[in-house]
Amino acid sequence: MNFKPTPREQFLRAGLRLLGEVDMTDLARSLSISAVVDDAGLSHQTFHNAYPGNSRGGGSGGKEAFVADLLDNLTVDTGLDAAAYPQTGSRDAASPLSSLFEDLTSGLMRRRLVAVLLAADHDGARKAVTPEFERLDADFRTVVGQMIQSQGGSVRQPLSLTALSTVLSALLDGLALREMLTPGSVSARDVAAATESILRWAIDPLHSDRNAAAPEPVEPNAVPDTLSRDLEADVIAATQSLFVDNGYFLVTLADIAAAARIRVDDLRRLFPSKVDIIVAALKPEFDRVLRLRRADERLGVESAIALQRTLIALGEFVIENRAMSSGMLLALSFEQFQQPSTVTTVLENLYLPSAVVPILERGRETGVFGDEAPVAEVAALLTNNVLFRCLTRPTETAVDVVDGVLRVLMPGVATREQ
Repeated sequence: MNFKPTPREQFLRAGLRLLGEVDMTDLARSLSISAVVDDAGLSHQTFHNAYPGNSRGGGSGGKEAFVADLLDNLTVDTGLDAAAYPQTGSRDAASPLSSLFEDLTSGLMRRRLVAVLLAADHDGARKAVTPEFERLDADFRTVVGQMIQSQGGSVRQPLSLTALSTVLSALLDGLALREMLTPGSVSARDVAAATESILRWAIDPLHSDRNAAAPEPVEPNAVPDTLSRDLEADVIAATQSLFVDNGYFLVTLADIAAAARIRVDDLRRLFPSKVDIIVAALKPEFDRVLRLRRADERLGVESAIALQRTLIALGEFVIENRAMSSGMLLALSFEQFQQPSTVTTVLENLYLPSAVVPILERGRETGVFGDEAPVAEVAALLTNNVLFRCLTRPTETAVDVVDGVLRVLMPGVATREQ
């Protein structure tokens, strides 16, 4: 049996259909001039001076002009600034997202929803708010990247940083809507707990892109014609570019393979790990530092001058290879417990103190340098300070860095007579 809907039900259905079809710019036009004037704390006369004319007579002034200007200059005030959230420790890695959740529930979500609805019906509004939404996505991705780096891991494949940040962003939006509809159902603590759980799953602390099973052997001559003539150089260039954009931890071998246009299995045959790529990139440059030092030795350059010249060459080496040098430092700092072989690989090929050990030993023999501390310890102190200062003070030249380091440390290296 068919039941005919009552007039009330028909009116309600019609109203719901119309609500789904309503042009949101019509809602913007429902703003009264009085309400706008009162909220701005100005006078009606000031409003009409800013928007002269009268739209009632078919003109383009008054309220119609104000609404058009409002939509063309729509703003969301996203509330997220990646620079305001420096890298944190693992214990409070989720705090930026908890703060953003509180911003969403206190007004940001409403502004975002209004902006989306208005932008759907008005080209000017869309052009106005799209850059803000893109900026929010970029800042959010940066914050998520900082959270991952604070825990010393990389994104677990097949996820990417962009995919993970999209998932977390959608989670925040959904939880904020739930909290707005049913106040008290979701707290910032709940958001932090959910975020930390997802991060524990999504972050690979061991960088398993280095620990996959070895690829099946292939015929030595089975090299596709499409391969580059210098694949290792392509891989190094791709890795350096990715490190600049994403940092050491967020880059996987799969990312590098894609950027270098090479299969992952082939990449593993060339470089089993990211550290191997770093060593391949830096060793020729570091060998140059050693070569310059040996030339000073053969020419009999005085020890204090030779030390300064070698440290400057070392500083130039770090500055000219900043992304790779930073990756080397992070690999040594965070992976020495998980992957001891990482430290061995780096120290065997890029032991920076070795550049100045012979100079210090020769200077001690001639009485130029004191012998209060072991040579290896002094060498590490000097080169580590040059390395850290070059990486943390991008505006300083190698000469500036070495002058600053020696000004502080040289009195403890040189003998009292110098």
